[in-house]
Amino acid sequence: MTTAAELASYASNFPSFRNRIINGNFDIWQRGTSQISSDYGSAVRWVLQNNGSTKTGSQQTFTVGQTDVPGNPNYYLRHEVSSVAGAGNYCLLQQRIEGVETLAGQTATVSFWAKADYNKNIATEFVQTFGTGGSPSSPVTSIGITTHNLTTSWQKFTATVSIPHLTDTGLSGGTPKTIGTDGNDRLDVNFWFEAGSNFNSRLNSLGQPDNGTEYEVDIAQVQVEEGTVATPFEHRPYGTELALCQRYYEKGGYSGNDLPLMAIKTNSAANWQSTAINYQVSKRAINPSIIVTGAYRLTGTSGSSSVTATSINPSFASDSTSSFHFIDGGTGASSSFVGYKLTGWSAASEL
Repeated sequence: MTTAAELASYASNFPSFRNRIINGNFDIWQRGTSQISSDYGSAVRWVLQNNGSTKTGSQQTFTVGQTDVPGNPNYYLRHEVSSVAGAGNYCLLQQRIEGVETLAGQTATVSFWAKADYNKNIATEFVQTFGTGGSPSSPVTSIGITTHNLTTSWQKFTATVSIPHLTDTGLSGGTPKTIGTDGNDRLDVNFWFEAGSNFNSRLNSLGQPDNGTEYEVDIAQVQVEEGTVATPFEHRPYGTELALCQRYYEKGGYSGNDLPLMAIKTNSAANWQSTAINYQVSKRAINPSIIVTGAYRLTGTSGSSSVTATSINPSFASDSTSSFHFIDGGTGASSSFVGYKLTGWSAASEL
């Protein structure tokens, strides 16, 4: 018989999905464990952006048993920034929450743990972005702009903000904003590490560092939730968090000696037959961007040989399955039997 204490324990560990951030604990790094590019590239669902100034974003590991950040997290995200002075220069971390209607007209609280290698300010900001396609409204910026003073020790920071209604006046009853037709509207959560003078009015003059041009900022356990109170970080099961990530980015493939045959061609390019790739999770949008990262070519004369990713391309995709036709850039593809075995692919449907 289940006791009341056991039921209470189960309820406390069951995910409530109060955290609107996905991968806020930085557990999932399917894209890679570091990046210097300005876009997606490392921790899934997180966008690392910079202009003028450069940075390296990387996975860092907490020491087992540490007590500085509660909940026994495994990883945090580090930004190593080389600041370059410039009015339009900046460096920030961003998560794009699907649906601009998220928390609209409500009070929300963002919380996170952070530190730097010297005392410095960063800023948090919400932005309502109305997407593309048609004639969408302009983004609403500077929502809840808050300055946070980081030190060399881990601290928890919070900010409670009022997210505007989706109207021209920011109040219910105003003229509704126009959402784009491409289905990519969103609520952005921005962590600004520095910003040139062009952003002063938007970011309370956050500015750029005056204590040298190189610095580090570490971020962990990011949470955005409805209400005025920053509750303890919500630890969802890893499989649940992975599935949430895979709506936007998924990678797969096969390894070992018994690779399944993915496509065959018997005579000409018109005779291709291909096998569908089934995603673990349906993607956010139809026709995600698919990249083949590895394959083997099998022919009747030369046996197995590797093929570069640029030699093969998918020709069809949907939100739930993906079917590949392979275009071979090598020799021998137009004669006898040609088959392909897929060793790696990724599908991206990010905002």
